Parts: sequence; structure tokens; C-alpha cells
Amino acid sequence: MDAAQSAAHVPFGDPATSAARVPGRVTGAVVALSRRYPLAVQLARYAAVGGGATALNAALFLLFRPVLPAVPANLVALVLTTAISTEASRRFAFDGAPAHRLREWVQDAGTVAFYATYTSAVLLALHQLAGATTPGEEAAVVAVASLAGGLLRFAVLRFWVFDVARPAAGARPDQGGRHPCPEQSTSTPST
Repeated sequence: MDAAQSAAHVPFGDPATSAARVPGRVTGAVVALSRRYPLAVQLARYAAVGGGATALNAALFLLFRPVLPAVPANLVALVLTTAISTEASRRFAFDGAPAHRLREWVQDAGTVAFYATYTSAVLLALHQLAGATTPGEEAAVVAVASLAGGLLRFAVLRFWVFDVARPAAGARPDQGGRHPCPEQSTSTPST
């Protein structure tokens, strides 16, 4: 790993480097929290990203809702926000940890499939139970329903997609901080 790649990769759990991003008097508190409760801090950061992604999803849903029925408007908003939230999570919640490309793509596709099925079913159930609903009510129901899958997605990202520890020797992230899948490693065997 060359110096530029080494400096660019900051594993989660390095409180001094993470805190360097936080200005002022809060730095000491962030360092102390990161050292004492690293998983809780990571989960809080993930929740912040997830809240922003949920708000963006609701805004896009409301933007598309006047021209599309509820389920297609939900699907378009979902596809657009999934990739954005995965990258935001990698950079903020997981401190820029490298991602396995194939795993990231599978996770994004799985997330879209899960939420598309789940939130579409919730919207259809809402229409069956409540009859005529406003786009604002639909967006609120989708936002609340999306919270249920957030913890599962956090676990998948944390333990399967992102390397939260330093990468193994010979594994080199590409320019975006992503690692190829282990079976596609760029390392060459020594002779």
C-alpha cells in the first residue's frame, strides 16, 4: 500500500483521526466516546446518514408522486437514494472503509429489492385500510416502514460490505476506497 492510499484509508475506531474532522471543543468528547463505545458511535453516524437518506427518499417520493402512482414513485425514489446512502454510510459512518465491489453491488440490489417489496406492500396495505390517502401520508408511512430495515442493513454493511479494519496485506483499494472481492484480489503471489 503506498503512502497516499495509506493516508486516505482510515479504519473505524481510530478516534484521533475521526475527531480531527470535528472542529472545536467537541473533539475531546468525540475521541472519548469513540474509544469507549466505537460501535455505538458508528451506529449513531449510520442513523444520521439513514435519517438523511429517508428524508431524501420522502422528498423524491413527493416530487414524483404528482406524475406517478404511489408504488412507482416509491420505486424511483428508492433506487436513487440507495446508492447515495451506501456511499454516504461508507464515508461517514464507516470512516471511508474500503468496500468489496461485488458485495456492495449485491447489497445495493438486495436493499432495493427488500425495500421495494416491503414498502410497496406497506403502501398497498395503507390504501386497502385507509382508502384515499394524501401523498404526505404515503411518504410518512414509507419513512416509518423504512426504519425497520435499517438495523439489518447496518449489520450487512458493517460485517459484510465494508472492511472496518485495515485491509489485508496486498489488498489495494481503488480510487474510490473500494476493494475488489477477495477472489478478485489484485495481489500477486510471491515466488
